[in-house]
Amino acid sequence: MITVKFNCGGCDKTVDGTTFLSSHFHGITGDSYGFGHWKNDKAEDVCPEGWIAFDPYTRGTYCPECWAEIISDEPIKESA
Repeated sequence: MITVKFNCGGCDKTVDGTTFLSSHFHGITGDSYGFGHWKNDKAEDVCPEGWIAFDPYTRGTYCPECWAEIISDEPIKESA
């Protein structure tokens, strides 16, 4: 079993994936047997809602709060 842990590149929050990664068989007739192929889950498939697994620019991972700040039109606040 393979589990995925997401770590925010902005604030270092961590969260577990929604489930573990697995493989699923897809038969050409729609059945789970016979002729067909295996599909392996990707990290994006188990990403919690609101989290960005791989942002389209840097491929970084972000929590919902940091991602909202990144895509906001407002300037990012400096830390004191």
